[in-house]
Amino acid sequence: MYSHPLMIDIESFLSDRLPFKLHLSFPPLEPGIKSSAVLVPLLKEGTIWKILFTVRSDHLADHGGQIAFPGGRTDPGDAGPLQTALREAREEIGVPSEEIRPAGILDPIDTHTGFRIWPVVGILRWPQQLTLSLPEVREVFFVPVEWLMRPDNSSWRPVDSPAGHPQRQALFFHPFQGRIIWGATAAITLQLMEILREGWTA
Repeated sequence: MYSHPLMIDIESFLSDRLPFKLHLSFPPLEPGIKSSAVLVPLLKEGTIWKILFTVRSDHLADHGGQIAFPGGRTDPGDAGPLQTALREAREEIGVPSEEIRPAGILDPIDTHTGFRIWPVVGILRWPQQLTLSLPEVREVFFVPVEWLMRPDNSSWRPVDSPAGHPQRQALFFHPFQGRIIWGATAAITLQLMEILREGWTA
């Protein structure tokens, strides 16, 4: 079904498909919900489109060692998701805002830990010198979009739930070079992949 390299220009395609919403302000939140945003960094290496993922530092209290996008909780001075995502990308992987071309904002994802994550899709100028904030990010790695788009590379599975709570399901991608993308990061990735699949079904 898919060819390699991709036969569409992702940047142009997303500019037509994604709700732009880049000047969106954070809407009011329900009690107990905290706003956050992440950058979903797309880059083109040669003819191959890839997504950059981070691996969180092991010592972090929340989700240490897990795979994530650059991002975090909103600061009081952030006007909206775009500002949060660009600030966090600069802080975590050392990419200046001017090296990222924002493409749009995906639908927010709510986590069981009380965060509402706004995913900002951005085209990362590449090649690019990365400077990792080692207290937060252990390493980065790259996954081809073509691999992530294959429907048989992801599935929903049961995960542990606190005692007395209903059984939860989480999205998992199959291991890629020994790394497992799952949970909110996987859900954000799949949302973007479903949009890109329209390039083959439209």
